[in-house]
Amino acid sequence: MIITSYGKDSSVEKSLQSAFIENEQYLFQLVDLFPLPIEIFAPDGTTVFGNRAALEMCNVMGLDQVVGVYNILEDPVVNDILGLREYVSRAFKGETLSVSDVRVPLEDMAGRYETREDDPPINSLYNDIISFPIWGGNNAIAYIVNIFITTRIYQGQTEVTKAKEYIEEHWIEKFNLDELARFVNLSKYHFSHLFKKHTGTTPYSYYQDIKVEKLKETLRDKNLSVSEAFDACGLHYNGHQAQLFKKRTGLTPSEYRRAEI
Repeated sequence: MIITSYGKDSSVEKSLQSAFIENEQYLFQLVDLFPLPIEIFAPDGTTVFGNRAALEMCNVMGLDQVVGVYNILEDPVVNDILGLREYVSRAFKGETLSVSDVRVPLEDMAGRYETREDDPPINSLYNDIISFPIWGGNNAIAYIVNIFITTRIYQGQTEVTKAKEYIEEHWIEKFNLDELARFVNLSKYHFSHLFKKHTGTTPYSYYQDIKVEKLKETLRDKNLSVSEAFDACGLHYNGHQAQLFKKRTGLTPSEYRRAEI
């Protein structure tokens, strides 16, 4: 998990800071209009507001279930199971931070709050999170704002979405159909048939597509040679792998790098 610190205010941060200075109630009205999920916390960690998009993301029926009730600093799921204790601590000390691809604890929320029924249900949801302070008088923190940007969502057939999530979490490892089928508690034949039925591709082809996308991202790093980019993705740079890359992208790895740079 990579935590990124920012030294300068973003345009959103400046807008919300200005809204707070103008009128504290206007801050909440403005946040409620944002299409992205936003939660606002008091300095002690207690939730003071969540916009409509945040309630929809968490599938929570009403704001009254979390405001004054939920405390992020005391949540063992967020701090320990998700491994965000350092991130939360730094955010509540006034740093502007981001963390990427965090799994939303939907199961915990379903057990804690009254939730709506999804059709089809969301099995897993991942977000990038941006956190920053709203400053009050005497240079004291008035609120901590969390903005959520969805990066991955798995919805529909449970075994298929679990498998897709597993592949995307273990893309750097060697593909293992036996292990994948065991993970979703199905036979290899049943799992492969179900996966192709719902995705239009085989589990291995899906894995290769993810691998190529990660390789494309890595090849954009000019500090790495083409061979080093392959190594970083768990691949050996050879004729066979270069041919597979060209088959999926239409370019050799070197051609792709030149085109991107």
